[in-house]
Amino acid sequence: METVNETEAGYAGLAFAREWPAVLFLGILTIGLGILVLVWPSQTLTVLSILLGIQLLFFGLFRLISSFSSDTQSRGFAGFIGIVGMIGGIIVLRNPIETVVVLATILGVVWIITGSIDVIEAFGSKAEGSRVLAILGGLLSVGAGVLIVAWPAPTITVVAWIAGLYLVIFGLFISASAFSLKHLADT
Repeated sequence: METVNETEAGYAGLAFAREWPAVLFLGILTIGLGILVLVWPSQTLTVLSILLGIQLLFFGLFRLISSFSSDTQSRGFAGFIGIVGMIGGIIVLRNPIETVVVLATILGVVWIITGSIDVIEAFGSKAEGSRVLAILGGLLSVGAGVLIVAWPAPTITVVAWIAGLYLVIFGLFISASAFSLKHLADT
């Protein structure tokens, strides 16, 4: 015998299944974005850097304007953060390619640090199986971080290709899910 909650969940699932065209559109859009990243990895990274610069500029402007509000707790600090954000945005917009390289280097350093911490923590772990996996994961993180720090520009292109491939595969899964939802809605 079905309960009220199971019946309501079934109706909600069926209502979602009827939205399969939107899910299919999302899948196709994701595949398209993945193909764009695969075809133009450098340009895609430049566009992302420019979007980051625009976001920083608007963030800084918003913080600067909010510093004049009577509701702001620390008006001087908010104004300072706003100015720094705007300057950062301008710097990124003037040098988008260099910004990508700097961000990649920072990412590499973070991976080296977190991987080192993972390896150190793994030696303190009591579980033998998870210790080996944690050490391997930490060493992989350190190795990837060293590669990025040593060669940031070419490494970023490879990361962009991997991201593009991931988006294509993920888009295919989303599209397949849409057809499953269509079948569910038709029954």
